[in-house]
Order: sequence, then structure tokens, then C-alpha cells
Amino acid sequence: MNDTLHLFDELLEHDSGSKIFFPLARLYRKQGHTQRAIEIVQKGIEHHPDYLEAQLYLIELLSEVGDTSAAENKAFGVFSKLLSYEKFWVSLRAHYAKSQRSDLALASFLVERNARGEDVDLLKLLTYGIGHYTELISSDSPSVEPEQDLDAEEVAQICLNSGIKTKTMAKLLVAQGEFAQAIKIYDGLLEGVVNEDERNELNLLRANAHKELGSMPDPEAEKNNKLFFVLNTLADRLEQKTDLQSSNAD
Repeated sequence: MNDTLHLFDELLEHDSGSKIFFPLARLYRKQGHTQRAIEIVQKGIEHHPDYLEAQLYLIELLSEVGDTSAAENKAFGVFSKLLSYEKFWVSLRAHYAKSQRSDLALASFLVERNARGEDVDLLKLLTYGIGHYTELISSDSPSVEPEQDLDAEEVAQICLNSGIKTKTMAKLLVAQGEFAQAIKIYDGLLEGVVNEDERNELNLLRANAHKELGSMPDPEAEKNNKLFFVLNTLADRLEQKTDLQSSNAD
């Protein structure tokens, strides 16, 4: 598991400005490393300040670790952006009105009027009502244990679909039986290595991979799926498992 997380760190280091930061952060959270996920999302937002979903996810993470002040500030910032788009709230209210969701239609209407700079007398009543209602229905949600490990095939797929070649990737490929792919990575690393100790280590790892390979046939050619798609799919599957566990617990 540590090798897998190390692999994710290498992917981020290779391309810190890529949007792969978001699915990687989700994976870190699923492994129980919420603080690391927060760091990843915060750095990613620096490169992609308009990535709305990432900002919403950061609010979730900050709330999860109990940093309510930071979560509230981030929520205010996101809401302020949405508040500047009046037609968004008009369209949202119309949608809920057609869907017979009068409660959400009313809420959208109030925000819409606020976006126009208009005061609504119902605001105070709505606030007191919501506060009382929330107090009555609030309850502790059942805690869900984070996933302890990633599927071996999924880890190998991440390696195969990545354009980055590192020693950690080669080790993970060997662990999953992808010896020929690992040897290719070792060969590439040996071409550029300068340190003698590092060269000796790579030669030893390469020799062990050759020994394990034996008479095994070459694996299939590397797939062409994009890394962002692979990681997002993996994160979705992990979240679906968590949601299923929550439903069963209820």
C-alpha cells in the first residue's frame, strides 16, 4: 500500500498542474489519508482556481477534519461566486418549481432576490424554521471504515496507463506479475542513471525481474486509456463501495 501511495506522489510531482490531482485526492481520502488529500486539492486549486467541483470537495475534506473555520471561508467564497450569477438561481428556481419541489424553489427564490440586492421579509422566518428543523432531525451518521487496499489489477492498470516511468512503478508491476513491463522501465532508468549505487540497485532489480519472467509470454501491449479516466473510474468504484456499506448499515 505504501508503494501505491508513493506512486501517486510521483505522478503529482511529474505534472503538478494536471487535473489528475482531483481523482488522486479522492483516492487518498478513501485510504484514510484525508490531510494528504487536502494538501493535494489545495495545490491543485492553485493551478485551477475555477475548478468548482474541487473547491466543493475541499470544503468536504476540511469539514471532515474539523477545520470548520477554513471550511466556512471556502464555502463563503464559492457561494459568493454563485451569487454573482443571477440567472443561475432563476433557472434553478424554475426547475424546482416544475419538479414540484416547493421547498427548494422557495430557497432558490430567496437567493435569487438576494443576488439582485433585494431584502426578503421571509428570510428571518426561514432561518428560524430551518434552524429548528435541523435540530430535530440531526443525528450522527454511521462511520465508514476507509478502503484498506486497492485491487491488484487496478494498481497495475494505473502503472500501465501512465506515461511516467519510475522505480516505484517497476516494483509495483513486478508485484502484479507484469515482469516484461517492469524490465522495460528498468532499462530506461539505467540509461540515465549516474549514481553507481543506484545503478547497482537497478541492475539487481532488473535481474530479479528477468528471473521471475522465465519462460512467461510477453504481456499485452500497454493500453491507451488516459490516466485521468482510469483514476476517476477507480475513485468512483471505491465511493460506490462506501455508499453501499452505508446503505447496508442503515
